[in-house]
Amino acid sequence: MMKTRIVMTAALAAALAGAGARAQEGSSFDAAAEAAAAMTEAKAKQKVYHILPYCKTIEGGAAEVRRPGSEEWEPIVEGKFYALGTEFRTVGAVGKFVISLGKDVSVVVTGEGSFSMLPQPLGTRSRTVVLRGGEIVVSAPRTFPDGLLFVSAPGFMTSNNKGDVRYTYSPAPDGDGDVAVVRCLNGEATLSGSNFVIKAMRPQGEIKIRTSHDLLFTGLYGINGDNDVELDQGRVVVKDMTTGEGHEEEKTLLWKLSPKSVVRIHRAVPAVGKRRAVSVMTFDKDGDLRNRCVFAEHAVEVNSGEIGPVSQKEREELERRAAEATAAANDTVTVDIPADDQPAGGVSRPAPAQSPDAGDGFDDMMGLD
Repeated sequence: MMKTRIVMTAALAAALAGAGARAQEGSSFDAAAEAAAAMTEAKAKQKVYHILPYCKTIEGGAAEVRRPGSEEWEPIVEGKFYALGTEFRTVGAVGKFVISLGKDVSVVVTGEGSFSMLPQPLGTRSRTVVLRGGEIVVSAPRTFPDGLLFVSAPGFMTSNNKGDVRYTYSPAPDGDGDVAVVRCLNGEATLSGSNFVIKAMRPQGEIKIRTSHDLLFTGLYGINGDNDVELDQGRVVVKDMTTGEGHEEEKTLLWKLSPKSVVRIHRAVPAVGKRRAVSVMTFDKDGDLRNRCVFAEHAVEVNSGEIGPVSQKEREELERRAAEATAAANDTVTVDIPADDQPAGGVSRPAPAQSPDAGDGFDDMMGLD
């Protein structure tokens, strides 16, 4: 009897030990999973920027800073942190310095370059570099998260600066507005502005962006590489072929901005209302007009649709056909109608309708003549 009890006690102890081991193994697995999840979450929340930017190095010449709210420039100090909203610039053509925004994010200023940091509340995850003049290179990892680094100018904004992107910014030669040349050295960049967007500028892609002072004109000029540009073509009604029902959506044109090709966007502010009139035109490397569309922003009622391309050959053909039609009209036999058969008072014709928003020079400005 005693022997039986001893055997049963040993079996129970073994069973309890096995269950404890399995429970301990499960707890260890759960703990490891929780630790991995916590580590992943910590990496996701890891800050990619310093609390404040600081001057990492001054490699040549001299550099200055102007603090927010101050009118005075002062020498920049290597290793010093500066508030968001500070403006940085080189002094002289041989200057070069590096401003560190984060562990792997920096702005390199060379020549007579300058930029400022957009003032933002502490704790904001994103950073915005504002172009001021000269040449700067904004560097970030190629795997940098979207929506955290912006480069801003009056006529456009870079929303995803991945890799090294060089910006050269200067006043327009005629004094009206500014000119920016953007070159993607490696990685990629997304550029957007009013009525256009370049979703992915690839390595060695380079374009020039001309913006007028009043922001009513934007010119895009291809310099290097083939850069796909989405251009607004206004709001249109799209009908379902089966139900016949229609819905409104924004229409776009995909244009390849290759070297020497051009996009011209003209805008006009109406005398009444807030919706601007927009004319979008594309030109190939030979200067021939390839696409043209005129519309009012967000108004389906005012949209010319795609107007056919007009090259030099096409213009000559249209002129030839017009001359033939005119000659044929001149050869038409005329018949005199007796005065008694003519309607009294003649025939009145309604005056052609005119757009209330079209003032003097409207057609010339919009490129419609």
